[in-house]
Amino acid sequence: MKIDTQLTLTHAYDIRSYEPRPDGEICITAICDHLQDIASRHADAMGFGLRDLEKSGHLWLLARLHLMLDRLPTFGEAARVTTWPSGNERLVANRDFLIEDAEGIIGRATTAWVTMNRETQRPDKPDQVLHNRFIPDMDRALLFPSRAITRLKTGDHTAPITARRSDIDINGHVNNVCYTKFCLESVPQEWEDTHRCMGLDIQFRSESFAGDAYSSFCVESEESEIHKTLLHGLTRSEDNKEIVRMRTWWKEKTSDDSKA
Repeated sequence: MKIDTQLTLTHAYDIRSYEPRPDGEICITAICDHLQDIASRHADAMGFGLRDLEKSGHLWLLARLHLMLDRLPTFGEAARVTTWPSGNERLVANRDFLIEDAEGIIGRATTAWVTMNRETQRPDKPDQVLHNRFIPDMDRALLFPSRAITRLKTGDHTAPITARRSDIDINGHVNNVCYTKFCLESVPQEWEDTHRCMGLDIQFRSESFAGDAYSSFCVESEESEIHKTLLHGLTRSEDNKEIVRMRTWWKEKTSDDSKA
């Protein structure tokens, strides 16, 4: 993989005591937090962060995230994340990530972001918002699956969710990582006890706010070559508005995993 090191940022994230689950490994959503943090850090450093976009009446909104992991770090380890802008496509700006441990690469991710116009509430082309700043097409860490995420209107397993004030981000909306957590809430405990979530592909469809109530639901989908998969949906209860749709990849736990 060839990437321009002048356009990358690497940051180490120590696995904190509040991040691991009972089995000692962190949940995939903790990695999502790391990706969100380093993306913000790098955009600020490159001159098109939150404060920079505010000057033209815009904000960054995450449209889609695809993350795949080979292993999940544990308490006491450090996950080193490297990120870079990987080119613009029509109305989205792409950003990719590599996740490493002490031995090497353990995960890859890609994201698509829109530059939303606060006044019109519609996305403007990112190259125009960034004043035609040239972002070269760079090698991708991961590509979005070619098939779109299937929309669910109901599922085999459901959970009621209400957004809290603590779920709101700096833009005044529910934070994107919270949506991932909301979707995972409908996964049955017996599934969680025997599987680990190793990947996700989430598409953000609509914004929502503190106090909004949702129905989170999921259903088992067809297996991939190496993982079982679940499909997820999250709809707002008041108006049945689709908020996000998501697919997750799960590895079945083994006896060796339980000893780790």
